[in-house]
Amino acid sequence: MEMDWKGNMAELGGAFMLSWVVLGMSGSGVGTLIGAATLAVAWMAFSGAHLLPIVTWCHMMTGDLADQDNWMNNGMRLVFQALGALAAVLLATEAGSMEGLPDFVHSEMWVATMGDQMWAVIGMMAAGAVWWQIHTRCNSEWASAFALMALGGAMTLDGAHQMGSMLADGGTQVADVAVDWIMNGLVVGLGALLGMKIDEMIPDGDDASAE
Repeated sequence: MEMDWKGNMAELGGAFMLSWVVLGMSGSGVGTLIGAATLAVAWMAFSGAHLLPIVTWCHMMTGDLADQDNWMNNGMRLVFQALGALAAVLLATEAGSMEGLPDFVHSEMWVATMGDQMWAVIGMMAAGAVWWQIHTRCNSEWASAFALMALGGAMTLDGAHQMGSMLADGGTQVADVAVDWIMNGLVVGLGALLGMKIDEMIPDGDDASAE
């Protein structure tokens, strides 16, 4: 049986998004309107992924029960869903070092306190990676906007407004605001780049079978 890396990584990425956003940051749960909309966006972005164990089990039980590949392929999907959720829980709880989620507040000097904000930085990069995949795959302004709203707790979305306010105020806080303005966007952009590079490195099913 050839490993479907693209499919399994889609399960991991989608399950990470659902667990982190729906059950972690918003705490809304999949059975809510926000949860359902997030699930719809995730299904659009991670095309072909099941994302929920119940979906995988339905595919498994309604498939060819005598086919070993049916059990193995769907079993791997369940494993990667669990790994994605594990990564989300570790990020949401700062690997168990704090209760709840990181407090995404601007520091007085972003670079000087980067060590203290390690988990916030990781969250920004993760949000950038997930959102850029959604933005470039879905080809839908509504999906991109909703995903940005869902992931906004891990990103700074009002950078231009803050810069404009600082300039209108005569530049009295130029050091703090300018550093945040540059670094917050840069880290999210690095996350988008990382997500894109990882996706490029994962072989397609056809590529893997041809090797």
